Amino acid sequence: MNSSSSGCSGNRSVSAITRRQALQLGAVGGLGLTLPSILRAESEAARTAKSAKAKSVILLWIQGGVSHHDSFDPKPDAPAEVRGEFGTIATKLPGVLFADQVPLLAGMLDQFALIRSVTHKESAHERGSMYMVEGRRPPRDTGVSHSGNPMLGSIIAHQLGARAGVPAFVSNPGNDFTTGFTGQGWLSRSTRPFRGVDVGVLKSGEKAGADYLEQRKQLLTQLDMSRADSKAHSWDRFQAQAVDLLTSGKTAAAFDLSKESDATKKLYGIGLKGDRLGEFTLTARRLVEAGVRFVTIGRDSWDHHDKIFPQLKGRLPGLDAAFSGLLTDLKQRSMFNDTLVVYLTEYGRTPKINDKAGRDHWPQAFSVALAGAGIKPGQVIGASDRIGAEVKDSPVSPEQIAATILHLVGIDPQTIVNRIDGRPTTVAEEGDPLKQLLS
Repeated sequence: MNSSSSGCSGNRSVSAITRRQALQLGAVGGLGLTLPSILRAESEAARTAKSAKAKSVILLWIQGGVSHHDSFDPKPDAPAEVRGEFGTIATKLPGVLFADQVPLLAGMLDQFALIRSVTHKESAHERGSMYMVEGRRPPRDTGVSHSGNPMLGSIIAHQLGARAGVPAFVSNPGNDFTTGFTGQGWLSRSTRPFRGVDVGVLKSGEKAGADYLEQRKQLLTQLDMSRADSKAHSWDRFQAQAVDLLTSGKTAAAFDLSKESDATKKLYGIGLKGDRLGEFTLTARRLVEAGVRFVTIGRDSWDHHDKIFPQLKGRLPGLDAAFSGLLTDLKQRSMFNDTLVVYLTEYGRTPKINDKAGRDHWPQAFSVALAGAGIKPGQVIGASDRIGAEVKDSPVSPEQIAATILHLVGIDPQTIVNRIDGRPTTVAEEGDPLKQLLS
């Protein structure tokens, strides 16, 4: 440490604040909140948002690789070693079948769009996950911990900024991937996600959350006192907004599900044994309602290399209830047309069931879904072949999905931004929005 750390205790310069403190506050630290120097006022985002169909995005991220054969793209006429144990159920669209484990979503296919032809070449969890949530294929020289590219939520936070009183980007509980191998990448730390407080923390009151926010407020005050000693920082323009973000009750209140009726909780499947996806999904709706632009929710442990069918019987009902409940709730609250809902997974599973009664990784063909703002519902885009091994019609890439999401929030995918290393790059890569998806 340099000389600023010794001697004069009265010196309140920026260098007197520890690196740990700076990182804790540090443009998101653990909160995903923006420092005064980099906060974007709502007015700065207004021009970009004029063309936006979606005011907010909810990303339902199911990590591990959901079997398309056993959910949204069953193959009832395939051989038994491909077909699997589940039956099929008719959907709202004539001739389109789902696995019988997702009856609620089958009855709502007229309200969302399904893509059965997503394809890429990344068969490892980390690289496949990064590719799907970032919309850029990870560089070959990257490690498994991170790709260096920003998540879509970080891009949206960077381009549109935070609304008053809430962070721009929240990663809700249940998503270990956001704390590990992906994040803001080559964007500033200000665009990292707010890490969602576990829902249970706030059930007995908001003291823990308030203490956490108060600590950040104190750090901000320290930094504010040091402005006169540091010509490198000019923050006063956004000071009020920063304090508002750090101390607002809106964010903490969104995590308090005690405000919701039993009927609403039941709609999301809250209480289903062994699954909290409904809890996290309802929290996401509350966060969007409070003004958060991008919320990532979901669950991991869908990597079923063995005994896939009993495991899916325990998991698919939770996904079915949470996803369908979210769509229903958004409609009931007149939020559906302003909120983009995206269901993603990193890849599908192998057509042939292995000798451990499971399915292995398969990025060659799998399914995702989109609903809400700007999406033309009641359609199936693309198709896999008769055994779900390869894309037969209309292949869709992660780049195209990313470009579609950005387009719907009012961001031109070819917008050029400067990376933190100073190099210019576009916010999306090699992909155009999927026109057939758009309403």
